Amino acid sequence: MTENTDPDTERHLREALRHLGTAQDDGDLRKTHAVALEEVSNTVSSVLREYEGDE
Repeated sequence: MTENTDPDTERHLREALRHLGTAQDDGDLRKTHAVALEEVSNTVSSVLREYEGDE
């Protein structure tokens, strides 16, 4: 991410990952949505890794 990134972006992405992980662990997700949510989780994780690499 760039230096112009909203300072709350990382916090929001990490919070989204926590919510996704909790929903998956609790079995609150339908199997039809599990693959899509896994892709979202992977994307958010990739963005965070890029963000951490730019610091």
